[in-house]
Amino acid sequence: MIDKSYFAKVCLALLPLVISGCGKKEEVAALPPRPVQTIEVPAPTTTITRSFSGQLETSEGANLAFEVSGRVISVVAKQGQEYAKDVVLARLDQSDYQNSLEDARAGLTQAEQQLRRIQRLFESGNASQSQLDGVIATERSARANFNQATSRISDTSLKMPYKGRISTVDVDAQQVVNAGQSVMTVQGEGPMEFVFGVPADIVQELRDGMTVEVRLGDVEDEVFGGVITEISPGIQNNTTYGVTAAMSSKETQFRSGMAGEANIELMKPNGGSIEIPLSCVLAAPDGAQFVWTVQAEEGGKTAIVSKRGVALGMLQEEGTVSIVSGLDPGERVISRGV
Repeated sequence: MIDKSYFAKVCLALLPLVISGCGKKEEVAALPPRPVQTIEVPAPTTTITRSFSGQLETSEGANLAFEVSGRVISVVAKQGQEYAKDVVLARLDQSDYQNSLEDARAGLTQAEQQLRRIQRLFESGNASQSQLDGVIATERSARANFNQATSRISDTSLKMPYKGRISTVDVDAQQVVNAGQSVMTVQGEGPMEFVFGVPADIVQELRDGMTVEVRLGDVEDEVFGGVITEISPGIQNNTTYGVTAAMSSKETQFRSGMAGEANIELMKPNGGSIEIPLSCVLAAPDGAQFVWTVQAEEGGKTAIVSKRGVALGMLQEEGTVSIVSGLDPGERVISRGV
């Protein structure tokens, strides 16, 4: 961390100048002290924080859909609410499926009666084996139709597959939906995951178990911890590799689809370097870079300001610049008022 609590007043005063002219001597007044802000040069940093965009996803999430088509007559589920297993979340109109069930029931009753009649005739020698086999097959087909019609009645109710929270509800009453069409998503009790993309030149530095800090756009001023659990072996979207981090905590405000950033602390490729704000550095007419160093005198009420040449390295994302040579940790330089 850069210490900005130290202030110095640099007395840039002109020495009294004696100007000769027309036999008169004129003394120029000294300039008033100029306040400046200084910082202490920090120790070399060996890491750099990189940020990657991504979003929250459910680790045990599922898209829920009806197994039959129809018109929605009621939607009980509310977004963000938690429900127990087998609670009914929505219902379809059963009218057509109820009619099909009655037709199947009548067909099964008729097939059963025909089977019993042919069985009696077969036992008395008045029906052939092929006739018996035929009515047995007809009864089995009718029973299968009845069971299917019964199942379709049950499928008009969409139930919670396990205890969890509803993430999204994408259907309204009176809306017609198709079989298999996603109508809502459910978030299980497992931890949420933050999924983000990492460029190819950085993904080699990541490992399972590395910690990340996640900031969500919808949750201000809070940082959530996570651990990398999966790194995609293949490139996605032609630019990045997918990385998944399991969130360390279960927060009630977490919702699938929330966008945010994952911050990861990585080692610098060229080792540690001293970094100071770019505002400390000035350029001479010949292009050479320099800073103003401040050396406090005995008593601490005054300080000596000196011009010091420095060699610069890479610019950093935090608005700082690496110092290759010219400064040592613990020295003070002017950061404002240069």
